[in-house]
Amino acid sequence: MITYWLLKIFVYLLSLITSPLLLLPVASLSVNLTATLTQAGNYIALFDLFLPMGTLLTVFGIIVTIEGGYFAYKGVKWIYNKIPGIN
Repeated sequence: MITYWLLKIFVYLLSLITSPLLLLPVASLSVNLTATLTQAGNYIALFDLFLPMGTLLTVFGIIVTIEGGYFAYKGVKWIYNKIPGIN
């Protein structure tokens, strides 16, 4: 029950933070960019026959996420160590 209300408060906070975005007009991608993305998807589908591109992109995304988290940790630790009087 407490978890439900905590999640509900979290959702309300997120909607409060993102509510200014709803004031922006709805935009769409240009026709050229959409066509380019479609063509790139066709090329990736050709490679998917003999090389699992989805799996490779997922692994690449996981590696980038882990490295980014480690980089953020090191950055926060470096900033923490630079504050005088903490150590």
